[in-house]
Amino acid sequence: MSMRVNQIVTHLRPEDVCSIIEFLDQVRDMLMKAYGDDIKIMLQEASQRNPAQRESDGDESI
Repeated sequence: MSMRVNQIVTHLRPEDVCSIIEFLDQVRDMLMKAYGDDIKIMLQEASQRNPAQRESDGDESI
């Protein structure tokens, strides 16, 4: 089985960019409905295991 490589176009019309963003919003919403609770639990567990990591990740206000 060969891996398929997709090229991302870097010069888009504003209308095309808007369509892509709307599509990504729909995908995010669908994924959050399906997996949102699991994602929240995973993030809470990760933050409890690595409290010092959050501070060193540049979580500083400017």
